[in-house]
Amino acid sequence: MARQRRPDDIRQGALFTGSRPRRPVVRPGRRAGTRRTPTPIRTPGKKIWLSATGIETHRRCPRCFWLQYNLRIYQPEGIVSRLANRFDGVIKRYFDLYRGTNELPPLVAGQVVGRLESPFQELYFATLNQRYGFKGKLDECLVRPDGRYTPVDHKTASSDPNTREIIPAYQFQLDSYAWLLGQNEKPTSGLGHLIYFYPAESQHLHQGFPMEVTIKTLTTKPTSVRPILEQAISLLEGPLPAPADDCPFCLYVEQVKRF
Repeated sequence: MARQRRPDDIRQGALFTGSRPRRPVVRPGRRAGTRRTPTPIRTPGKKIWLSATGIETHRRCPRCFWLQYNLRIYQPEGIVSRLANRFDGVIKRYFDLYRGTNELPPLVAGQVVGRLESPFQELYFATLNQRYGFKGKLDECLVRPDGRYTPVDHKTASSDPNTREIIPAYQFQLDSYAWLLGQNEKPTSGLGHLIYFYPAESQHLHQGFPMEVTIKTLTTKPTSVRPILEQAISLLEGPLPAPADDCPFCLYVEQVKRF
């Protein structure tokens, strides 16, 4: 015969199990109902390298940025087409045909100033402090007659880029490339090029798939990069931040917790 509950078995927040009531488990140094900031994963002596892509995550959602660099938890990737990567490789090999000459590829000749850097350096690194650095990978770089460098970024698009505004992340990309060039003793021209490649309409596809090329020239602002990086580092060194109000990943997690 099951015993009956005694008055002292019925306590606020406790569950009667037939023997002893359960009590909420509270870890040391943590109050009930609060969240503890997880301990960042650090490898002694290994520098954390920020990038333009990572900074874009910081702009979109501080929490996702913190989790990416401190706990190596990345936002889930959707279905990614390999067509853009293949396209990028074809373009770079085409540009390489003119590297080491004074001739620019016909696709861009007369629209930009300079020659293709030869040999071309893709990767650049700059130390920020003992724990952090910044890195970038250029698609292309032009050297002007006065010896100054102009960073270039290739973009594959689905339509004419003139129908929409420049994405802020693209401006930061060119700004950061110009900053990295300067940090590596390569004076910059103060300009950067976005070269868009996108399909064109044609009634003669059987004669070859037509491609349009549009070049957007932006004024680079390398001095704006360091403050943005310092802000990102400050966030990484602090506690786990709140998510962005419109972050789809964080919203999904919060909604799932309700069930």
